[in-house]
Order: sequence, then C-alpha cells, then structure tokens
Amino acid sequence: MVSKGRSRALMGSLGGPVVLLLLCTALQWLQGIYPDAFLYDRAALASGQYWRLLTGQLVHTNAAHLMLNAAAVVALWFVFGRIALLGERHPVAAYLGLAAGLSLLISAGLWLWFPEMEYYYGLSGVLHGLFCFGALSDLYQRRWSGALLLLGCFAKVAWELTAGPSAATAELIEAEVAVSSHLLGSLFGTLLGGLLWFSKSRPARAE
Repeated sequence: MVSKGRSRALMGSLGGPVVLLLLCTALQWLQGIYPDAFLYDRAALASGQYWRLLTGQLVHTNAAHLMLNAAAVVALWFVFGRIALLGERHPVAAYLGLAAGLSLLISAGLWLWFPEMEYYYGLSGVLHGLFCFGALSDLYQRRWSGALLLLGCFAKVAWELTAGPSAATAELIEAEVAVSSHLLGSLFGTLLGGLLWFSKSRPARAE
C-alpha cells in the first residue's frame, strides 16, 4: 500500500510526464498533416532545420510506437516518482527541461558519432536517459537499489549492441530499433545526473 506522503509526492510529480505525453501526441497529430516535418533527418538538419534536434525525439513511427513509449513514461513516473535531484517539489519546467536537454544531446550525439543514422524517430533514447537520471537520484537518496537499476540499464544496452535489438519491437514500430540512441540516452542521463549531484553536494559558499 502506498503511503500518503508517497502518494502526494507521486501526484506532485505528475505534471511533467503529462505535458511530455501531450507534446508527443500533438506532434504525432501534426506529423499526419505535415509528413516528415519533425523527425530527425540528417540531410534536413544540414540544410538548417534545427528544430528537428528536439522534435525528432518526440515523434514516432506509428501509434503503436507512441503508445509503447507512453507506457514507459508512466512506468518511469511510477518507479521514480519525485526525482530528488530535481528538487523536493520540482516544477513541470524542470522535468521538461531535463527531457529537452536529453533530446538535444542525443540528437547532437547521433549527428557527431553516428553519421550513418540518416533518420530517427522516438522517445526511447530520452527514456533511457530519464531512467539513468532517476537511478542516480535513488543513489543520491542512499537507495542502493539505484546502483542495480543503473547497471541493469547499461547491461540491457550492451546486450542490444552485441546481440541486436528485439525483432518483435522492430516489427511493432515498423522501423529498426535505434540502439545508438539508447546508448547515448543512458550516457547523457548518467552524466547530467552526476553533474547535478556534484553541484548539490558542494558546500554552500559563505556570504
């Protein structure tokens, strides 16, 4: 049974995930009107369509892809709830800022280190980043299960890199699973969580 305090913390952290899902849904609808206007497209980015650095992480190949990632957003919210590294009652802007930062970093990473990736859709890289950030947040609160979660995430990505991603998932989303985005998301989520942990751990300067 969930305690009252835990319930309040969970509900207080609900705004960010809800807005993120609304943004993804809205972009998916717009994509039906303006096909290929929002995905990560390397050639389009080279021509100056820089909004794709952000929107490419938020649009999906089909409704099943969107629903799959929406379920993951809800699962992450339930597992981690209030992310302590973002503050006791972090505003919606903090959660969305983290998601946007991860989106931009992953897109930049795809551009710099994976030039063979010409097209990309989906939130899965950002979800891996949020997961690793949340695991570090658990460690920040001395919940040592966070270490297992972090190791588990990187073990999953390592398995995908060596054995290949799930064929069933690829069939469902009608596209190849971009493991490179999972790797980048995990790395950047861990990096951002570590930097924020370090900044919060530094002693305050005397006035």
